[in-house]
Amino acid sequence: MTDVLAQVQEQMADLAAVQRKQAELIASATAADGLIEVTVNAHGHLTHTVIDETYLDEFEFEDLAGHITEATQTAIRNAATQVQAMMAPILERRKSLPGLSEIIDGAPDLRDFKAPAFESSVVAARRTDRDGDAGTDESAFPTVRR
Repeated sequence: MTDVLAQVQEQMADLAAVQRKQAELIASATAADGLIEVTVNAHGHLTHTVIDETYLDEFEFEDLAGHITEATQTAIRNAATQVQAMMAPILERRKSLPGLSEIIDGAPDLRDFKAPAFESSVVAARRTDRDGDAGTDESAFPTVRR
């Protein structure tokens, strides 16, 4: 029983560490030959968009939404891959935990334990910019790179 409790405590500590890492995780991707760059957080929420000012020199305006979507989907896949890599050791360890019902009649199965939700990085990003300073630009428009 002591070993099981130690494993559960280790699992809880690891989950908390992964949550902290996920809160800071960002993934970026580009499209349109690098003229569009987007950033998403661990939840796949778009947090930043940069459009190079020369975009319209090489592409049509009608293609802009498609390029932003393409880059965003790639960034979301990148973020999901990073989250899966963070969670892999925890999920593997969870398989080795005995069901609590195997130890105590009627108790819930610890293998079904899910980490509690944490604040979205989107909310945190609005409070501070990437340098940690208070953000002042609440513009909903993408950044135009010059």
